[in-house]
Amino acid sequence: MSYLDTDRGKKLFDQYLKQFKGGSQRVYRSEVQQFFEFKNSVISEVKAEVLHAYQEKIAGEHTPATTKRKFSMLNGFFKYLQSQVKGFVNPIEHLKDFKTHRGAESEAVRTYLAGFIAEQNTVNTRRSYENLIRLFFTWAGKDLVEIGRADIIVYRDYLRTEKAHKDTTVWNKFIALNRFFKYVERENRKFHNPIIFKELKLIFPKKDKGYYSVLSTTEAERLLKQLNCKAAIGRRDYAMLLILLVYGLRANEIAKLRHKNLETERVKGQQKVWIVDRKGRFQNRPKTAIVLNGRTLQAFDAWLATVKAAGVKITGELPVFLPFIYDRTAQGLVIRRDRSGKPLSVKAVEDVVKKYLKKAKITRENETLSPHALRHTAFTLLAQKGVKIQDIQKLAGHQDINTTMIYVHSAQSYDDHPGMHSPLNK
Repeated sequence: MSYLDTDRGKKLFDQYLKQFKGGSQRVYRSEVQQFFEFKNSVISEVKAEVLHAYQEKIAGEHTPATTKRKFSMLNGFFKYLQSQVKGFVNPIEHLKDFKTHRGAESEAVRTYLAGFIAEQNTVNTRRSYENLIRLFFTWAGKDLVEIGRADIIVYRDYLRTEKAHKDTTVWNKFIALNRFFKYVERENRKFHNPIIFKELKLIFPKKDKGYYSVLSTTEAERLLKQLNCKAAIGRRDYAMLLILLVYGLRANEIAKLRHKNLETERVKGQQKVWIVDRKGRFQNRPKTAIVLNGRTLQAFDAWLATVKAAGVKITGELPVFLPFIYDRTAQGLVIRRDRSGKPLSVKAVEDVVKKYLKKAKITRENETLSPHALRHTAFTLLAQKGVKIQDIQKLAGHQDINTTMIYVHSAQSYDDHPGMHSPLNK
């Protein structure tokens, strides 16, 4: 016998339903009865375990919205009983850890996550961030507002000990979480980011030693001499390497270049190219332009002519640098027509750089030269030639000029070093 079958229960239930009329009364009656049919027990036996079991049952049969509505109606009846039955406490209202949908599946997490992911710049970033954030909330099993600093500390320890993740992996996971929480904080003033990096004491991942390496002018020229510009793929790679070495674009910026980013009319025989969605905080990413001229423009035009000669239809969305594929008929590499609308991957650009660095035998002792070294080479050579730091900052797309200062520090000259001007050094 359930509580609703007792004289007391039936009387209170009927009194509660009087506040509803017609169809609403029938719906409320049905929903409350369904719960007590699920658990035939006295009211004192309705505990957290029973509610969770009932939630799992209906969640498998109904949508999240319907499940939420059912518990809302049940909560209303329990509130009424709490006011009428001495000693009875509403098990839903006072069960702090109870949610009809929890963790990664909670409505708040899914809503904010969708908005956050939509702001990310690339497919890979969106996929990576969504996975990392969902993993955290699945582990936590809590709704967004329930996450506190203690959860963050425990999660850090879990990643380090139980999962045995490397410091770099742990760092990247918390970077993703921190950016998500900052987004929520921006959208909801009542929410406070629970991540405090000083408390976490994470180990900042070090770049490979070759990451900040700089090629000399001689090495850069030797690198460019490895290209066979008689071949179509050689003309593509030559143009790419020159843009990397002269203008310091990142590998992903090379990959993202599309024809719509090229100014349609040239001024003084020079080609302006817009670099959009550069690295930086959302809504604060700089949009800058580079102006191709000289040797780089010649190589760029040679590649564009190659694309046109191959019969590729030029549209605004067409990537500037296209992939190649081996053709048995031609017995060589040709522009891949079936993927002409898709850009090179960042890895493909990086592989091109690594290929020619190896071919030119440009190495560093105990270091692995990174493709990013070409970017550092570009700005260091400009600094050595006396280009203003503000101009280099704009070209690099740096939001903070302190980031650009590294190239000034690298540009010390033996001919006019500041130390030569000290009166104590005469």
